[in-house]
Amino acid sequence: MEALAHHSAVGPAGRKTFAQFREAIKPIRGPEGLGWSDADVVIVGAGPIGLTAANTLGSLGVRTILIERNELTSDLPRALVVDDEYMRLLDNLGILLRMGGDLAAPFGIYFYAAWGRPIIKVYPFLTPNGFGTRTGVVQPVFEKILLSSLERFTCVDVQYRTTLTGLNGEWDGVRLNVRTADGAERTITARYVLACDGARSFVRSQLGISFEGTRIDQPHLVIDLAEFPDQSPYSRFFCNPARPLNSIPTPYGGRRLEFMLAPDDDHQAIASPESIRYLLDHHSPYKGIEAKVIRSVVYGFSERIANRLQEGRVFLLGDAAHVMPPFGAQAMNTGARDANNICWKIADVLSGRASEQLLETYESERRPQVEAIIRYSVTIGRLANVRSRALALLRDVVFSALKLVPRIRRFFASMRYMPKPWLESGFLVRHGKRYASPVGRTFPRLTLRLRDGATRTIDDIAGSQFVLVGIGINVEFLRNLLTHPMAKQQGWRAIAVDFDDGDAEGDARICVAQMADEETGRTLASYRGQLMLVRPDRYVALAGDQRSIAIDMDALWRRFGQNADETTVDPLPLP
Repeated sequence: MEALAHHSAVGPAGRKTFAQFREAIKPIRGPEGLGWSDADVVIVGAGPIGLTAANTLGSLGVRTILIERNELTSDLPRALVVDDEYMRLLDNLGILLRMGGDLAAPFGIYFYAAWGRPIIKVYPFLTPNGFGTRTGVVQPVFEKILLSSLERFTCVDVQYRTTLTGLNGEWDGVRLNVRTADGAERTITARYVLACDGARSFVRSQLGISFEGTRIDQPHLVIDLAEFPDQSPYSRFFCNPARPLNSIPTPYGGRRLEFMLAPDDDHQAIASPESIRYLLDHHSPYKGIEAKVIRSVVYGFSERIANRLQEGRVFLLGDAAHVMPPFGAQAMNTGARDANNICWKIADVLSGRASEQLLETYESERRPQVEAIIRYSVTIGRLANVRSRALALLRDVVFSALKLVPRIRRFFASMRYMPKPWLESGFLVRHGKRYASPVGRTFPRLTLRLRDGATRTIDDIAGSQFVLVGIGINVEFLRNLLTHPMAKQQGWRAIAVDFDDGDAEGDARICVAQMADEETGRTLASYRGQLMLVRPDRYVALAGDQRSIAIDMDALWRRFGQNADETTVDPLPLP
């Protein structure tokens, strides 16, 4: 529970007041930048995903220009929930320490039946990524933290008040026409472009990529409140067919309420203070509670995904690539996975560590996961927002009966109903059934004990590199694997965990470690004698024993290695 405790919300004495909260979310003026005319990557759009991508590329030393048409950072607390995988990325980028008290405590989920009793309970818990399942953040504050974090990188130029007016792809790059703050027309050239410019993406429309999907007829009134008395660490779905409501904890002791609208509701009138007061008193458990409203707005929801996520040297990320209803709390997190997936690949290609074929895996790796998350978000919305009393009663009776079965109760409590991040195909080699192998899954954020007694996580050891993890594997064999052309080209490191030959010595590339605690030991026990290649985004690319791993490395090398056809691979000695 260490990470849960570390990232808990500040106590009452440290909580921002209503006035301080209003001050915290005030937008700031974005920088005009240095005015570079070319870069390796141009990012279009400085929302949370564009800023996350810029921080990731900056940490990898990629020369990047981030352009944003607006003058200011966002002033509306739209995106809210950060999941465990996004938290892990933020921590690895050195951003999480800057967030401090701007995070809400990790929270769970309660689903309440129409008669007011909880039928599903999910308590906050640590995931293998090392963080709580979900944490709250306020988008305007989050954007400012992400923007200020870019000041660390001399290779990143941020240009607000810069509007993209056109782009043309060429064989060696992309030319972008932009209008700067002073009205001047300029051209920027880039090797690659990341379109992070939202659901109404200019880049996507310019490329002629269709945005397929449907509008969901579930408009909601979204109300953000400060200093709210309900401090329970749960997202509370009140599934009453008369007026479904979702109540979500936010930082600084606040709360977000999402009331589903009826077909005859006036979308303008219902956002008034009088209407909000009525909804609180008659359709929520918050009757008579003082409401300090930050904002109130009506949202309609869609589920859409771009027909293509890549067009030549241009990649779509975040809302430019996909939109989904908020009920699964995955929209921003799915965009963060987009950034985490493509940025290390671009860095590898630019540095000559891999061929450009690696970039073609963005579509094959991201699309199945995005489609699964969209289906999940739509399903949660349909179950929580049932308007028929008869169907709501049937739903509540069925789930009340299911939770009486211990195995099913544990299934819900551990959120196994939510699609876990996985890769179906791409930069990986899988044998057998998907669920029988760690390949395509995130590798757990294990804590290991080094030879000097210090403890470090696998992320600390690996940094932004590939790492080959051997569980009970001879260190000399790991050393031989690192002579493989792909291992040398991509600069792999290795970790020898729980090794049998206790006197073995590592070197600059091999970290010799033991399991730091019993939990780590239980996690790795079933993988003894196995090797796993963990990518920079912490997904497992290869897994196997000492006889199969070299063959799989050869397969990856032939598909993605730079100049692999011109390189002879010597067979590696087997134990």
